[in-house]
Amino acid sequence: MNIRIWKALAILGLALSQPAVADNETLVLVNAVETSPSNIILPASTNGMMSFKPCDKGCDEEYERARITEGTRFVVDGKAVNFEDFRNAFAVIRGNDDSYALVSYDTKTKTVTSIDVAP
Repeated sequence: MNIRIWKALAILGLALSQPAVADNETLVLVNAVETSPSNIILPASTNGMMSFKPCDKGCDEEYERARITEGTRFVVDGKAVNFEDFRNAFAVIRGNDDSYALVSYDTKTKTVTSIDVAP
């Protein structure tokens, strides 16, 4: 009798787990785009839309847009800074050919989570 109950529970467990095994979708919550600072257009304030090309220097990709908020983290050369200091450093870094930028944004809300630049 115990074997029948065990078999019934095993079959029931397998039947209930089928949908979880069949669902193989990858869900991207935050996208990080490596680009050149020369491909970024910043807004005047933290409550605005920024534009960026998802590629290095001179490319033919379309600009993407995402919102900068008070929760966006700004990083210059590994150090977190406020938005005004970031804009000042960005103005200098943008002209450097060897500079680097990483834009991370929430794919569902199109909200920038962080912008990291380095000379």
